[in-house]
Amino acid sequence: MLSALIVEDHDVTRQGLESLLKEQFDARVVATTGDGVDAVPLLKEHQPNLLILDLGLPSINGLDILSKIEGLDLTTKVVVLSMHGEDSYVSEAFEKGASAYVLKGSPLGELMDAIQSVMRGGKYLSSELSEDLIDPVKRAQNQPNDRYETLTNREREVLRLTAKGNTSREIGEKLGISHRTVEKHRENVQNKLDLRNSVEMTAYAHQRDLILDPSSSRPNLAVNS
Repeated sequence: MLSALIVEDHDVTRQGLESLLKEQFDARVVATTGDGVDAVPLLKEHQPNLLILDLGLPSINGLDILSKIEGLDLTTKVVVLSMHGEDSYVSEAFEKGASAYVLKGSPLGELMDAIQSVMRGGKYLSSELSEDLIDPVKRAQNQPNDRYETLTNREREVLRLTAKGNTSREIGEKLGISHRTVEKHRENVQNKLDLRNSVEMTAYAHQRDLILDPSSSRPNLAVNS
């Protein structure tokens, strides 16, 4: 029998996933949680066949959870269910051991196909995403030489605002996101650019002339009459 752990912070989605697994796969859902900090202890306790994992979780995000379970002696297959479709998120999830990546908002059939595929030992990627993201060789071939090019637009904006001296809360207010999300973006920037802290982020941004708001560099097209 398929046993599953669900780690998803939205109650309705978590309940829907539990019903799907029970009704469509006759699965035994060993536990569910909405807090990332519970994921690893529950995995160790129950050692399920399947983990359905959201990335945007309180306390600890899904990518960090994947990092923590990489070293565990488990046979659990991981299906990531996320709203993030950026290449950087997808490739990092597969690098850290995920077997499938399904976008929230995809047809229900995609999630069912993903579960069936990983339980047969395969991999699965939402139809909207590039299959190259699964293949480490193709990922390496497509990797830009300039690490800055690997940053998402949001990560670039967080880098720029950090270099201007803004705190996580101030950046969150400017961008309309939570300070925790800002901190995750900062962590991603540091990992991708091999930087250790905000001081090094600031120095990097100054070296690359990234401080100015891109909109401020647009030429003035007004014509004097």
